[in-house]
Amino acid sequence: MPRSSPESSFQRLWLGFLGARVLVALALLALQVAGGLLQQPADLRLLLLCSLYLVVTLATRWLASPKPPTPQPGLQWLPLLGVDLLLVGLLQWQQAGSMNYTPLFGIPILMASVLGSLPLALGTTASATLVLLGTAWWRGADNTKEYLQAALTGTGYFIVSYLVHQLATRLAREQEVAQQSQIAARVQTQVSALVIQNLTDGVLVVDETDVVRVANPAGLQLLGGVALTELPFALTS
Repeated sequence: MPRSSPESSFQRLWLGFLGARVLVALALLALQVAGGLLQQPADLRLLLLCSLYLVVTLATRWLASPKPPTPQPGLQWLPLLGVDLLLVGLLQWQQAGSMNYTPLFGIPILMASVLGSLPLALGTTASATLVLLGTAWWRGADNTKEYLQAALTGTGYFIVSYLVHQLATRLAREQEVAQQSQIAARVQTQVSALVIQNLTDGVLVVDETDVVRVANPAGLQLLGGVALTELPFALTS
């Protein structure tokens, strides 16, 4: 079975991330509705925000190209990474009770780390860290605990984004090497077949089930001048 190319692998990851964003949007909206029904009246601002995010993710999934954007930082990432970072930041600022939306930063960070360049991954992580620190300042934290927690979370995000990007880069490199090796083996097979066809000596390549896989004209003469249109064929009836 032929190996998948690096391009096809990252295309599947790209579509997977787009689908994951839709699922997260659905989960957020369902969470807000369920929370309003079970405990207290739903916050209309959060409902509107989650509904808008669901519409954006659906539109992005529907209109997105089958191929991921160019990995370098640019405006092409704003409808994806920018929207996700903005959403999580707004949810954090508007959060009620003990609800913590910080883990949602993992989606844009992982997307940038896997599909983007290292500057894009680190820039996305830095933006998430700044949002965390800004949220702590917005709440008027009177001690350093929240700031230290935000800084620690941001540090963890930096480590994860760097490691994930290195793994994605290594995977792409290994797949490219495997693809090149496969192409070289295919070319070598074609060259060998061409050489065999032009040999004056009869050549037959037979497997363990007595099926001829390769045969040149001189080899067919050894079989009594059998005229065959295609290979392979069985020696025994």
